[in-house]
Amino acid sequence: MPPNLLKLRDATADLTLGAACPSCKIPGWGLCPACRARLPAEPHQVARPAWLHGFPVMATGWYLEPVSQLIIAHKDEGAWQLSRLLGRLLALAVDAVRSPDPELPLSLVPVPSDRSATRRRGYDHGRALARAAAGRLGMRMLPLLRRTREASDQVGRTQLARLASQRQTMTATRTARSVAVIVTDDVVTTGSTMAEAIRALRSAGHFVYGAAAVCDTPRYSVSPGFGGQVR
Repeated sequence: MPPNLLKLRDATADLTLGAACPSCKIPGWGLCPACRARLPAEPHQVARPAWLHGFPVMATGWYLEPVSQLIIAHKDEGAWQLSRLLGRLLALAVDAVRSPDPELPLSLVPVPSDRSATRRRGYDHGRALARAAAGRLGMRMLPLLRRTREASDQVGRTQLARLASQRQTMTATRTARSVAVIVTDDVVTTGSTMAEAIRALRSAGHFVYGAAAVCDTPRYSVSPGFGGQVR
């Protein structure tokens, strides 16, 4: 679309609908070109704590703007339409996990949201992202995990405290045949949620190949841009 028509479209959206970029909030329809240009494109391996037992975990970007704002908008501001874009980012991480064995039939299993959060939001955001990524990659999305209880608030907790609060919060559905899966989530912080998901799936007899997320939380410092490395 020509630039003049893009400006006219964005101005019309602002006047009639109050539409704005979900990241930087400038008036417009959907993600603005500047924020879109800053989206990550190269997955990186997550620094794996011991409790992930060596499972490969990949993330497409860091939990920094604009991706952090997109995740917040998708989860807590009703921007359901972002599931397709965030699902595309998740698909990049999934593809990086499965790259050593691209022909191995794998299914995506999303980490389930707490039931109270699902009721508040009106949908399970993690399942929406996994479904979008699976559709993009020609894979299956299997909601095998469910919460048996809610984890306590994770904000401000240490890694070990987060791990303890997640323990035994999930169970997985047993199937006639074990399934080879990749666990998916929107954000990796300490890895405690993914560790619990992996435990539950393995307890139900499933083969966990690895895990993938849209983004990884910087633990120390990050080089400028999304291509940076945790130091």
